Amino acid sequence: MKLHFHGSTYETPHTEWSVTEGKVIGKYRGKPLKAHVLKEQHRRRHELSEFTYRGVHYSKG
Repeated sequence: MKLHFHGSTYETPHTEWSVTEGKVIGKYRGKPLKAHVLKEQHRRRHELSEFTYRGVHYSKG
């Protein structure tokens, strides 16, 4: 996905989640509301992330 913020354009990785419908947890506008459960655990990538905030560059990992 291509994003644009304050004059900077950047790409984000496409993340697709596999979910299953769980049990009914309540009602919303008169219809049953089901919980969604992830099929597998997803973890954050362990690579260094480079950021810029108000012109200051820093990394977070």
